[in-house]
Amino acid sequence: MSALHQSAINCKRSVVLGFLRPGILSRPVSPLLLLLTLLSLVFLSSNSLANTGSQSNDPFGYFDFPTCVRYAFVHSESLLSNKLDIQVASIDLKDAHSELMPTFQLVTRYYFIRTDDANNPNPSKFNVQFQMTNWNPYEALIKIRAKSIFVDLAKLAHFDKISENVAQMAKLFYSVNTLQSTIRGQKQILAIHNNKVNFGKSKFDQGNTDSFTLQSWTNSLKAQQLKVKSLERELDQKISLLKSLMGYHHDYHLPLDTRDAANQILNGFNGRWMTFADIQGRNIKLKMAAKKEQAQSVMVTGAYLQLVPKPLFVFTDNKNTPNTTSGVNMALGLDYILWDGFKRVRDISRQKFKAQQLEIDRKQLSEKLYSDFKKIRGEIESTGEQSSLSREQAKLADLAEEKAAILYKSGTMDYGEYSDQRIKTVEAHLNVANDLQNRVFELIDLATMAGGLNKYNAAIRY
Repeated sequence: MSALHQSAINCKRSVVLGFLRPGILSRPVSPLLLLLTLLSLVFLSSNSLANTGSQSNDPFGYFDFPTCVRYAFVHSESLLSNKLDIQVASIDLKDAHSELMPTFQLVTRYYFIRTDDANNPNPSKFNVQFQMTNWNPYEALIKIRAKSIFVDLAKLAHFDKISENVAQMAKLFYSVNTLQSTIRGQKQILAIHNNKVNFGKSKFDQGNTDSFTLQSWTNSLKAQQLKVKSLERELDQKISLLKSLMGYHHDYHLPLDTRDAANQILNGFNGRWMTFADIQGRNIKLKMAAKKEQAQSVMVTGAYLQLVPKPLFVFTDNKNTPNTTSGVNMALGLDYILWDGFKRVRDISRQKFKAQQLEIDRKQLSEKLYSDFKKIRGEIESTGEQSSLSREQAKLADLAEEKAAILYKSGTMDYGEYSDQRIKTVEAHLNVANDLQNRVFELIDLATMAGGLNKYNAAIRY
């Protein structure tokens, strides 16, 4: 509620309460005073209703940034598809656990023609076999260990996907906020250009302005109109990309609430106390690289186990099988390959080389993260200084506009120069918004590097 509206309501209350004070009604009241009082009450009531109606029309929607992220957790197809990888890896782990127990197989046959058996002159044409196959406990234990690591890798990959999507959504959300502010500012500049053209036309009709100046102002107006349209198209594109990341229907309107967008996204995160040790301990890609090394270490162990004799357990139950004695057979033993051309030995070397490659990849990733961390640190400091400078320039532009207004009213400055100074003021404030966007983007990248923005904003924690 504005101060003017509040003062008007207080005035109305004082008028009503003044008439209700004791002794007022006993005095003679002028009909003209009564008429003026009634008209003022009607006027103030109508203004109050109008202001109430205008306040109820809130231009902001209900999709703030945390709401957008929570919506994406449920509806984003890329996140849902990535989450299914965890389910697939969990099923593979269950398969590995099942290999600890032997596989039992039932085989049935019906013979239309079969060979004669001297011991059984009238054999049955139906045959049943019950046997155990595919039992290797060493290999099963290796698979269980490897598959459990793959489940962890799938979870880390899902968290990494969430972190990347949240970062992209955060940048798009803040870009929408900046573009909305920019469009409002550019429309103010458009209105100034429009006033300049109207002013120039009136001066041209009076013979006080040449056609070149009027045409120059008209071209500036047209250029500004194209600029506003281009920004509006860019805003639509950003919102469309945001809808795609959220899993929101493209044909539906997305009512965004971008007020205080930086705080909605960062929730107080400034990265001031973030060190590279924190990055190493929280970075998801680095965790994934360590898990891959761990999985490869299991593969090296599995290659060594190929040199160990495999336990063998035989169990068969034959009924009416041609050229085979019917009955139950059960045996324990060892199965060992005597000669394979040293393939198993070479496989050990192969797995060790792969482990060395993964170790090198992890170290290179750590070095790249350190380089990126130092770069982002420098950019955050630079953008902070640039933002401070932009705010100071905006204050100077405000003072320059006030000075230009005084000069214009005094007749010392013409309308064109005064309008140009007003445009410079609006552009200075737009520069503040753009420089702040660069700083917010760098903080988003830093939070993403340190485990994900969703780890530092409780409203979007996953």
